[in-house]
Amino acid sequence: MKTLVVVAHPKLASSTTQPFFKAAVEDFTTVTWHPLHAEFDVTQEQQLLTEHDRIIFQFPLYWYGAPGLLKNWLDQVLTVRFATGNRYALADKELGLVVTAGEAAADFQAGGAEQYTMSELMRPFEALAHKLRMRYLPVLAVHQFLYLTPEAQQRLLVRYQQYVNNPNFEHFAGQVAWFSDQLRHQIAKADSASAALNQVLESLENRQSELDDLAWNLSMLKKEEDS
Repeated sequence: MKTLVVVAHPKLASSTTQPFFKAAVEDFTTVTWHPLHAEFDVTQEQQLLTEHDRIIFQFPLYWYGAPGLLKNWLDQVLTVRFATGNRYALADKELGLVVTAGEAAADFQAGGAEQYTMSELMRPFEALAHKLRMRYLPVLAVHQFLYLTPEAQQRLLVRYQQYVNNPNFEHFAGQVAWFSDQLRHQIAKADSASAALNQVLESLENRQSELDDLAWNLSMLKKEEDS
């Protein structure tokens, strides 16, 4: 799977979150980091989109939506002939959103200061994905990054890496498989720490059946709750 991260940040040079995200995926050769600029070549942008399987729009929340930088890009790149018409060049691809906000997560809910969830505010992008016949992914919202503890930042880093690079990040088994792949990659690069990493990988693989059983039991419990 190849992922295109379309970074639409009007003040990218002064951003604190975007360097964090960029560093998180620097080692992933299947991820293309693509900051937007006011001027661009439409044909080249369309080519980039067609070359990738998962498209992620990444931006700070501006008045309950995306910055004008992304809107302008969408208006010019998603021509009728390219995006719909008889071609549907992006059909069957995935569309995800990484949205940063200065407000607390608790504000984005019914009864909260902002009243609406982030998913509700991003519904126009869900409509866009439907129109283009793409699969819409759950929104990855990042709230008050500057106030996150180092431990919380580490958890965010892993969540972000999986959101960008894991084809099955929404499923428990897919998350475990992704962690195993990352450990193997680190083992291939490591020297002194390889023994410890091998031990972690072996433990993870030995418990795979237990993890599968746990995931199955959790799914059964969810079905019982839903019914």
